[in-house]
Amino acid sequence: MNGPLTSSDIAREAGVSQATVSRVLNGSDRVAPGTRDRVLAVIERHGYAPSALARGLVTNRSQLIGVIVADITNPFYPEFIEAIGESLAARELRMLFYNGGLGDEEAYVRLLLEHRVEGIIFTSALRSSQAVRRLVDERFPLVLTNRSVDGADCDVVVGDNPAGAQAAAQHLLDLGHRRIGLITGHAEASTSVERAAAFATRLEAAGVELPAHLVRDAAFDQAAARRVAVEMLTGPDQPTALMCVNDVMAFGALNAARSLGLRVPEDVSVMGFDDIPMAGWEAFRLTTVRQPLAEMARASVRLLSERIAERGRPAQRLVYPSDLIVRDTTAVPAPDRRAAEARR
Repeated sequence: MNGPLTSSDIAREAGVSQATVSRVLNGSDRVAPGTRDRVLAVIERHGYAPSALARGLVTNRSQLIGVIVADITNPFYPEFIEAIGESLAARELRMLFYNGGLGDEEAYVRLLLEHRVEGIIFTSALRSSQAVRRLVDERFPLVLTNRSVDGADCDVVVGDNPAGAQAAAQHLLDLGHRRIGLITGHAEASTSVERAAAFATRLEAAGVELPAHLVRDAAFDQAAARRVAVEMLTGPDQPTALMCVNDVMAFGALNAARSLGLRVPEDVSVMGFDDIPMAGWEAFRLTTVRQPLAEMARASVRLLSERIAERGRPAQRLVYPSDLIVRDTTAVPAPDRRAAEARR
């Protein structure tokens, strides 16, 4: 046969109409099994392009994995997505990526399923996600990464949020801070809930009150964190330290402090969580809590691959250690610092 193979060539060789070939390629059930097998045999014999689609029809595998994130502009995600992509490629799988807001899982799941993905990695599911629960009930392969969904018995890969938050609280307590503000993320995100609860529990155990007016929700948004930080730093009972449950909001708190003429850490300490690459930049040198993002990404791909191969196996929950990373944005409170300098 001269030139590239076309659908009309396939139709002629298989003894069917071109419309029948199209229906086979599109996965239509309006084709008799014998006719379908004959068309697929021709496709397989000639390696007809699009090869991935043809191979998927023959093997019943698309080799596509869906990945859903909430906001790709968040610097948390690029390293994470890159590691997922590399790990998928090593397994001869391809990534179909969707970027959407928190709570939009249902729409993106529908789009991914239309593309016949073999599994989905969720990096931004909310605790109440109905889309995740439905997929779990249907035993569809999925992994929750950096998130948990209430009542969903599925594979999960997370950092040790409680331990990391407690380490952050202890760090501020050890420095002598007693008026501490807490900037939380989305109230339906397990990461925010777990970190905020553990942080507050550790302060309470040390006899340090966390008053309601010093706990503010900024929904993981840098601009919102800047706004609420300004309000706390100019309001009554001004905190000497601000703990943010992710690094992006910590950047917002740093901007807030500097916009008010406050020095960090001399006048106010600021902490984050995640240790995204920007946190270590010289412009920030942010004290934070590190999660091994690349390791978590690779583990997510491994678990999903195992789930695709064996859907009935017990769900696994992998918890990776969170480590305190002390840099330049935390110090003893200002009065204590002056006293310590005077003693020297």
